[in-house]
Amino acid sequence: MSVLSIRVDGPNEYRLDRGDVAAPGEGEVLVALDSAGICGGDLSHLRGRNAVAAYPTVLGHECAGRVSRVGPGTSLTVGQPVMVYPTTGCGRCRACRDGRINNCPSIRVFGLSDPRGCFSEEFVVPETQCVPVSDSVLDRFGALVEPLAVGVHVVRRGGASEGDSALVVGTGAIGLATTLVARSRGVRVFGVDRYTEREQPALACGMSDFTTDSGAALEGWLRDRTDAVDLVYDTVCTDESSRLALRVLAPGGRYVAIASAKPGHELTLDYSALYARELSVVACRNYVRQDFVEAAELLESGKVDASPLHTATFPLDEFGRAVEELESNGSKHVKVLLTSRKLLGTRALLRTE
Repeated sequence: MSVLSIRVDGPNEYRLDRGDVAAPGEGEVLVALDSAGICGGDLSHLRGRNAVAAYPTVLGHECAGRVSRVGPGTSLTVGQPVMVYPTTGCGRCRACRDGRINNCPSIRVFGLSDPRGCFSEEFVVPETQCVPVSDSVLDRFGALVEPLAVGVHVVRRGGASEGDSALVVGTGAIGLATTLVARSRGVRVFGVDRYTEREQPALACGMSDFTTDSGAALEGWLRDRTDAVDLVYDTVCTDESSRLALRVLAPGGRYVAIASAKPGHELTLDYSALYARELSVVACRNYVRQDFVEAAELLESGKVDASPLHTATFPLDEFGRAVEELESNGSKHVKVLLTSRKLLGTRALLRTE
């Protein structure tokens, strides 16, 4: 059967590719696309700015779908809703043996460093890369489980506790996903961003307040709202944002660095501030499979509603229009989804308006 895929052959070279999909082999399943999220990593891959990008590849790593066919030796069933866990490792190193595949020196990510992306109407993946979810989670949230899994990983790594106060620097998809999870843990969250358009989704995700202030004005704004900042979740990780974090954190506070590191990406940290207040620095990279499980559980339980992350849906065959919208109006979007033409408009998550 011929299926539509988004294939990237090189920087700024993508095409809507039609081809036959292979039958699933031993331990593999065929997944029919439900929804897939476009992230900054996809755009940087498309534009040739992603340091780990492989070419050619089918783009996409944030994916929800339903099993449409199973290969020999699998336990999933046809029709079962799943999230795709897109990260693979060598399986032999200590990190892999400990379940920390995101720390494997040979880490690969579907649709980025691994050509097996999910921007396709159907695609084959190993059953081990599938995380079963409920019908209700798939129907209401689809691929939004993926950014929420990042938030689960970040909040767990940062050690948030009920009653803490946190500042989120940068309120894009990851900053807001982190907000959702932190709020479910009883953390009071404040947010700062350059764009005023981010205020509405930030407040919808449970932030106590939001500002576009910077420098001394931002610090004063924070002092007016809380007597202690226990956590700074930094999705930007520039020298400016890290200096801000070390200035506002209370004694014993945690600076949680989330931004995807670029080659040669360095931060200069004030050791005297770290030492004087016993501050902790925690870095977060991607997620582990269990983070997907916990993200789905949060959604299933109703403790988290990820709907505010969703700002638009496009059919897969209008990928170019979706990219144009993100690149020209990115400040008004959080998470843009793709879906197959036949599913477009069939439920709230997949409506174009």
